[in-house]
Amino acid sequence: MARARKRSASRSVPPTVSRAALLVGGSDAEFRKLIHDLIAYGHRLDGCRDAFAAIAGISGAQYEILMLVGRADGLSIGEIAARMHRSGAFITAEASRLVARGCLEKRADAHDGRRVLLKINAKSRYLLERRAPVQRRVNDELFACLDARRFRQLRALALELVACGDRAVALLQFLAHGAHVRAA
Repeated sequence: MARARKRSASRSVPPTVSRAALLVGGSDAEFRKLIHDLIAYGHRLDGCRDAFAAIAGISGAQYEILMLVGRADGLSIGEIAARMHRSGAFITAEASRLVARGCLEKRADAHDGRRVLLKINAKSRYLLERRAPVQRRVNDELFACLDARRFRQLRALALELVACGDRAVALLQFLAHGAHVRAA
């Protein structure tokens, strides 16, 4: 009896997508599995990033900032915020902590003196170089299932998914604002 109730309850839950490409046999079950797998993998990525950061004695977001700045000849707060899909205020706060710890330097842009760039220094270069062998091993394992073709495909899909995600978040904020206004 309990089993029958459970089955009927799961059937009464409305689908979470309507696009035919995301439905298999009219069901969103495979889509839901995909979402849960992506979330689980995202947790693994966050966990690895946070572990690399903990070894360095900084936060995961700070480690991500160092990784971005370390691969560029200086980045502005806005450029980092855009690449990390975070607010400029958040990046400013985290970058300021790195500057205070002596892990990043602020310098005027040689091409535009009004613009401030963040750059790595000897301390952050050493910190990143020391962790590189462990990071390589872990990243190789994180993506061991990919060959070169599948890596390129995943990279292209990830770019598209991030853009879709940005639009979805904007839509959700718009809809939530409308619901808030209607409730008032």
